[in-house]
Parts: sequence; C-alpha cells; structure tokens
Amino acid sequence: MTVDGRAMQGAGGPAITAARLRSGGALLVAWLCAVSTAAGHDGPDPRCQWLFRGGSLHDGVLVSEAGPDLKVAGEPRLLSEGPLRGLLLDGNETSFVATAPWADVRRGLPSRHLTVSAWVGVDELLPYGGIIGAFQDNGDAERGWVLGYDQTTFTFALAAQGADDGNGRMTYVRGVTTPEPGRWYHVCGVYDGATMQLWVNGVVEGESRDQQGDILYPDDARLVVGGYVDADESFLLTGRLAQVAVYDLAATGQWIEHEFAHYRAAALAPPAVTPAAAASFVVRPYLQFATTTSIRVMCETDRPASVRVRFGETARFDREVTAATDDRLLHTAVLDGLAAETGHYYQVIIDGDSTPDVARSDPGSFQTAALPETPFAFTVIADTQGNPAVNGALAKLAWGLRPNFLVVPGDLVEDGPVKRQWVEEFFASMAPLFARVPFYPVLGNHERDADHYYRYMDLPAPEYRYAFDYGNARFFMLDSNKKLDPDSEQYRWLDEQLTTLRRARAAGTAHTVWTFVAYHHPSYSSDEDDYGNLWKGRSTWGDTRIRPLTKLFDEYGVDIVWNGHIHSYERTWPVRGGTVVEDGGTIYMITGGGGGGLEQAGPIRPPFQNNVRRGHHFVFVSVNGHELELKSYGLEGQLFDTLTVRKPRPDGPSAR
Repeated sequence: MTVDGRAMQGAGGPAITAARLRSGGALLVAWLCAVSTAAGHDGPDPRCQWLFRGGSLHDGVLVSEAGPDLKVAGEPRLLSEGPLRGLLLDGNETSFVATAPWADVRRGLPSRHLTVSAWVGVDELLPYGGIIGAFQDNGDAERGWVLGYDQTTFTFALAAQGADDGNGRMTYVRGVTTPEPGRWYHVCGVYDGATMQLWVNGVVEGESRDQQGDILYPDDARLVVGGYVDADESFLLTGRLAQVAVYDLAATGQWIEHEFAHYRAAALAPPAVTPAAAASFVVRPYLQFATTTSIRVMCETDRPASVRVRFGETARFDREVTAATDDRLLHTAVLDGLAAETGHYYQVIIDGDSTPDVARSDPGSFQTAALPETPFAFTVIADTQGNPAVNGALAKLAWGLRPNFLVVPGDLVEDGPVKRQWVEEFFASMAPLFARVPFYPVLGNHERDADHYYRYMDLPAPEYRYAFDYGNARFFMLDSNKKLDPDSEQYRWLDEQLTTLRRARAAGTAHTVWTFVAYHHPSYSSDEDDYGNLWKGRSTWGDTRIRPLTKLFDEYGVDIVWNGHIHSYERTWPVRGGTVVEDGGTIYMITGGGGGGLEQAGPIRPPFQNNVRRGHHFVFVSVNGHELELKSYGLEGQLFDTLTVRKPRPDGPSAR
C-alpha cells in the first residue's frame, strides 16, 4: 500500500481515505488482518445488516442484525434448498422498508465512505432494478445511492456533494455480468469519497470518478431493500435475497474477494429456476390508440418471452405480427393496414425461447376508428383508484353499451409507483373492457407521474399531454399536475393546437365538429371541502390553478371538459367568461365516481351547477354528426342524468 496524502490503496481494490485510516486505524488493521486469516470475525461491524431467513421474520418485520428493522410488504417465501439460504421475492408486492423515520435512518447511514454488499438472485431484469437503496431519482433532483441492476447488468449509483456543485446528479456505474435467472451473485458497491466501484462475484466490473465528496442524501426518502423505490417509481425485485450489509468504510479488494469466497459454491451451483419454464401473462392483452387504419395491442409477461398477435376481420386470423419489446416483458404490437371503422378479431400468443406457443389469450375484438361522417360512442370513467370491485362492475356495464373507446381523466390507481396496483387492480378489473376497446388516460395526482404510467401506455409523445381524433371529434388530453397557466408549455401547446384547428375549419379542410378536453383537477366544483370547507366558509368553486385555461375554451369554443379528482358527479350549465350562458359556452363535467371513496357536494349551490350526485358512476356519450347525447349511469345501471347538445350546421339553427 502507498499513501499519497489523500487515500490509501489496497491491492486490487478501491481507495481508503487517509483521514478514515487515522480515525479508525485499529479497526482497519483488524479488518485487513481478518482477510488473510481464518479468524471468526471477518471485518468491521456494519452500519446496517440483514439476514433474509425465516428466523429473522417476526410478525411482518425482518429483524436486523444491525441498523433499522425492515417492514415486510407481501409474503416472501423461504428458500430451503441450495447452498445459500434466503427469501424468494415475487416482484409484485414483496419488498422491505425501514421501519424507522427517514431522519433517524439518515443519521445511521454512511456520510462519505460507503460499502454496500449483497448476496442476491435476479430472475427478471427491469429498466430500473434495486437491491437496496436510499435515494430520489427525479429528473434534476437525483440524490442518495442505490445498488441494483437494469435490463442487462448490475449497477451502482450515487450522488455526492462535490459533483455538479452539489445540485444532485447520480452517476450510474454499470457492470458487464448479465444476471441469469436462478443463480446467486455477490454484488458490492464501494465509494471512498472520490471513486465509485462495482464488484460482481469478486471482480471489479465498473468504476467512475465523477462523484466527489460527501454523499448527497435527499431531504426525504426511504431505505428500501428488494426494490428500486423512490417518490414516483417502484420496481420490485423478482428473485432472491440472502444477505445485505452497509458499511461506512470503503472496502478493499481483498475483503470483497473474501466475502465472495464464503459462498462461491452457491454462485457456481446450477440455476434454481428451470429455464424451460413457460411464460405467462402478468397483464393480459389490452388496446391502445386506435386510428382509422391501425391499433396497438399490448401485454406484459412474467418472464422474458417473444409475443406475436394473430388478427383479421374474422376469427380465422389471416394476418400475424410480432410485438416489439424493450425488455422482453412488456410487449407492443402495431396492427396496421386495417380497414376503417371495421370490426376485427385478434389473439395474443406467447412463445418461449425454445418452445413456441406456450400461452394464448382468449380471442378479443376491436373496431378501427370511425370516419368523420360516421356516428360513434365512448365512455368516461375517472378515479378508478383502489377499488377494483367497483370499477370492474362499471367496466362490465360500460361494455354492455358497446362503446368505441374509453376516456379516463386521471387517478387510475391509488399509488402510481406500486406496480401491484396496476397489475392486480387496474388492469385486472378493467380487462373485459380493455381487451375490446382502447382507453385514453390522463395523469391524476395519485399516479405521482410514476414510470409505470409511461411504461404501460403507448400514446403520442410526451404522453402526459397529447391529442387524438375520433370520427368528427378532436380530444385534447392534459396533465393538470403540471403548470397550465398562460406561460406554461401545455397552455402554449393547446393554444397552438386550437389555433391550427380554427384555421383548418375556416379553410374548410377540417372535419372536426366537436372539441373535447380532459384533465384531472376540475375547473369548476361545488365539492364540500377540496376547494374550501363549504360547511364553515367560502369556496374557490374549483381549482384556481386551472381556471386560466378556461379562457382558451371560451376563445376556441371547446364543447365539453371532463375532469375527475372529486369522487362524485357534477355537470355544469354552459359557462363562458366565468358566467353561465344559455348557449355557446363550455360544459364542465366531473366524473370521479370510478371507484375512489365517495365525496359529496357542499350545502351551498353555485350558479354554474346543473346536476350533482353522490355515487359511483360512468358516463356514456354518443355522437351523430352535429348531435351529441350524454347519459350517466350509476353502479346498478340506473340512468340518472341525460343531456342532448345540437351544434349549428352551416345552414341551420342550433338548439341545446
């Protein structure tokens, strides 16, 4: 070893700072001596350590050997075979989260020198995978650290105070080993205040000097084992965990090699998972973004697989296309060259790596989009969050009316980063509808802008806002969690879109008769407490952040705006300039009765209110040329509100 005034370098390993050597020399000497002997104690005491075995589990808590205990989500299974014992994680809801508050956890984590060591098996690769992490990775606010994996290899990420002037920018060090299902790996991330290293099975596979100084931690986070989890993302590990430890020292190469040697036999043992096991559906086939000549069929499989879709105008399926995939888990097939406004049938087939046709979906059906002169119908259901029994019942009722598509104004799930809610609640309950009609969503506040939304949807970029045409209508879909004031990107985009549409109408080149908008937070609402407690005082009668957007609706003659957020039903009179008018204004509708806990209107009736109702519900809209019929149904199928709107033809009067 040599000392250069900054660090001490161990053979084959990362640097250990001289300051750390001076403060804990005896401990380091004991550590290094243990590497070359068969003594019982293998190194320094960890800040955090967990052994994933049955004896550590007590009443939903994994008791730590050091550091905070971990609350167990889901039901991990005990592995009783093989040279290395551990717990099996299902990748759906099983993870381990520190029980202590973040402030207490943060005080116990390393501040400058870090070694995080894990014995892990990864059976499903993800775009973002986590073994253990304490971080936030949100755009330009990247802080903390995480040991994990991606679609091809293991990773180690960290943000430090000295990098990028301490503004927060995580560096991801990637290895070269691709995890093989069923195998155990020893994975170790090391940071000495100047150098990051990633070790896999006793070999250094990646290194970076991009980060410098103390570790930059987020103000709020969670220590999570078994997942890549922060404020807006939750990707859980499908695989196995045996041991995880965190040290406030930068480990030498000798120590890492020694740790790997403990269970080298486990890493070299035959895979525990049979590669020939057949793939199956995690999310059954569903439809996205229909045009007059195409539609998209999507599904998710429980392990890497190839997917193809057979389709045709009859169930004989005279055409076939192979689905595209980024990670061999989520699959998208574009069915194009189709006849307009025509019924089609399809079936999705999963092919294994060595065995074709290992699973099939039930045959499904769809219609391509209607031409401008053809009548069509659609359903509106918002706030399906956390209540699959209710939204499943509404989906069946809606399908009974045979809509062409579905609009979902936000809050699809209760907690967007939790994959289980997308898989087991939203997609599972809505499957009878989604297998037959495409759905067009917007983000609600409960999605928390989670990556799952963008992963499961195949919509025009940037997906948080987009437009689509159907028949003689144009829909504009916005994200009301983001800014919508006149200086915002979305406001300017909508202004440009509506300006282009008006010019096309003036030139006689537009077939659009109806203009609709959907976003989550309502511009007008008489809810009892969300915008001011109406039992005690005044209300803003809706979200004032969104209210400036209504000027565009007035200027360009938007017909109907659909919102959610309030878990009840409300329809306004036509409104223009903030005032109720008899004709020509915009109708605002809250359709938040898709499943969330019910709310109700306050005791004071605002002048804009036409109809209000407490109860789960959906809305069915039929369009025929210049006439629109709207019908609203309750959970038992009862009709409780109707509306007919007739727009003026160039040579005729209007009536509402």
